[in-house]
This record gives sequence, C-alpha cells and structure tokens, in this order.
Amino acid sequence: MITGPEDVLDSASREELSAAIQLLARSVAQHRQKQGFVRLEVSAQSFGDDEAAVATGVYVEGGQVLEEALELVRSQELALPPAQEADADPGEFAENRTQFRLNISTPMKVAWPGESRPADAQLENISWGGVAFHVPACPAEPGESVRLMVQRPQGGAIAIQAKVLRLYPFDGGVKVSARFSSLSTRDEEKLMAILEQLAAGTDDGKRNFARLTQRLELQFDAVQELESTLHDISAGGIGITVPDPLKVGQSLQTVISTTDEKCSLKLRARVVRQEPLKMPHSVLYRVGLKFEHPSAELERRTAELITRIATLKSG
Repeated sequence: MITGPEDVLDSASREELSAAIQLLARSVAQHRQKQGFVRLEVSAQSFGDDEAAVATGVYVEGGQVLEEALELVRSQELALPPAQEADADPGEFAENRTQFRLNISTPMKVAWPGESRPADAQLENISWGGVAFHVPACPAEPGESVRLMVQRPQGGAIAIQAKVLRLYPFDGGVKVSARFSSLSTRDEEKLMAILEQLAAGTDDGKRNFARLTQRLELQFDAVQELESTLHDISAGGIGITVPDPLKVGQSLQTVISTTDEKCSLKLRARVVRQEPLKMPHSVLYRVGLKFEHPSAELERRTAELITRIATLKSG
C-alpha cells in the first residue's frame, strides 16, 4: 500500500508539523542560494542554529519561501467549482475579498516578467490592496510579480509592484486579479489621492474612501518600546495583538507612534497571519504584519526615526 502525504501528516503533532514546514522552507532557501541540491540533513544543521541561519540569510529567505507558499495555496483556494465559474464575476474574488473596491474602467500599463516594454491593459477595479484588470493575453502565472503603471487623473502615473493572484478567461481575453506587494511612500500618497478622487465621484464618497483606506493605529507609551520595534519593522514585519480580528491578506494604512506623537511613522502593511488568543473573559488576536514598501526604504525610514529618538533622548 502506497502512503500519501496526508497519511504521514495525520500522525504528526501541530508542533512537529510547524517544525517540518519551517525546515522545508529553509531547505528551499538553501537550494536557491546554492542554485543546486542541498541534503535535508544539512538544512537540519542550520535549523538548530538560528544565529548561523540569520548570518547566511537563510532565516529571512526561509520566511519568504513560507509566505510565497501560503500565497500560492490561498490563491488556489479562491478557485470556484467549474459549474459556477462561467457565471461568476472575476472581480468579486480579487484579493480574496479582503478589500473594498471601486469599479473604474480606464487604461493602464503592465510590465510582465522578462519583458522590457509595458503592455496595454484596461483597469476594471481598484482598492487600497490591489486591482483587477483586463488584457488580451497574460504571460504571467499566479504567484509571479508584475509592475503596474496606474494613471493619475491630473497626469502621469504611479508604479506599483504587484503579485498575480488569479487569471480568468473574460471577453476574448484574460482578467487578472493582482495584489499590491511593494509601493514607495511617495507613490503611496499618489495612490491615496487617486482613490480619494475616484471615491469622491460615487454616491457616498467619504464613506467609500474610509472603507478603501482602513487604518490601524499602533501606539507605544515610551520611545524605548518604539525603538526596539523599529528593528523588526526594518526587517519587513512585526507581530501585534489586537482586540478585533482582521482579515488575512488585507492591506492597511498603519500609523506607528508614541502616545505623545513626537515620533511617528506611517506605512502600508498587509496581514499575513492571525491566530486567536483565548483569555479568561475575552478573545484577543495575534496578528503578523508585513510591510509593503521596498526593503531599502523601510531601513532608511526606520533609521531616520531611530536618529530622531536619539535626539529626543539627549535633549
């Protein structure tokens, strides 16, 4: 009798499954670093030594492999049964239904992987977290990164790195659902202006704009607490505890500050994981956030704020 993966996993504890998944993710990261084969026993040696894993970059890359795998799994879960697919509106499934969207039809550009010239596309809807657009053909696969150029009403365009989530046959072409994955803070302000202008043209402009740009406030009582958190932020993400559940995959406008607001930082962040924490008389939620800005910009902005904190301490 052949033993399948499900049979093997059924006998494992949750802790064993978690450790096995992390080990496999680090093993894949080492394969990519070496561009060749790495035995699992070798990966297991670095798995027991976090300092060595951090020094070689395997720890961070292993986390990226895990997130990549989760995104692919979640995108597959969005698939509809074939009988329903023909009548469904693909835009309804953009971003795993985590964001409020505005329907808007306007030209845009998309740069496909490996192609130097951007292709024409037609924007179908847009949200704070991503877009759906229509193209004659799509050479990218779910999970791949593309670069989007979204037109500004007053002229010019903003460039946004995005990941393809789903592809749907549509009107003689392909409808693509994509989620924003990296956006500079300068272009974020421009995106906010675009969304605000588009929302203003609807029947309930202010309410729609508030739903588009959902905000999460993270306040720290002391600059020391904020300073220690900034090191995690510069690495790309943090874990927080919140009283109300968020949605995995949801993009948020996150404001991180001290209670006196002398030090603050406004960043895009996406919910990548969430688990309930049962308390004696309530339930809290432990949430993992990933920041949606280029890593170099995150490091620069957090370094600037750390310098600001040092100035306040010495003043």
